[in-house]
Amino acid sequence: MEQQTNLLNEFTEPTLEYASAGQRFLNYIIDVIAFYILGAIVGFILVTAFAFSEESVIGLGAGMLQLLFLFLYVAIIILYYTVLEGAKGKTLGKLLTKTKVVREDGEPMTYGKAFMRALCRFVPFEVFSAFFGVKMWHDSWTNTMVVKDR
Repeated sequence: MEQQTNLLNEFTEPTLEYASAGQRFLNYIIDVIAFYILGAIVGFILVTAFAFSEESVIGLGAGMLQLLFLFLYVAIIILYYTVLEGAKGKTLGKLLTKTKVVREDGEPMTYGKAFMRALCRFVPFEVFSAFFGVKMWHDSWTNTMVVKDR
């Protein structure tokens, strides 16, 4: 009988444990730093490319330049989260804190879910949903969760 119990334990999936609030906060800080660095690199490349072209960045005007950089910022955030979470369920922050994002059924992430999570991050005050339970709005609305990676 004991041998049957041991065999059964080998085939049961491990339970998922939610990432702690501290891990989630650290994920956020690391990821914000990462996409600011990415934004600076991409912005530098664009400004350098415009500086050596016939059309100057200055010719765009301050309003258009601000709009360009806002679009760039939004695109970097969406691409950062969609590509990294869609591929392995891990951003740079999650990699360093040994956490990952999975669907509620424990299955790996899809690019569609990762894209929706990225869009949800732009909802005003979404970041404050961390203070109202285990799951943030971008987790609840996409039926995903951040768990400790074993």
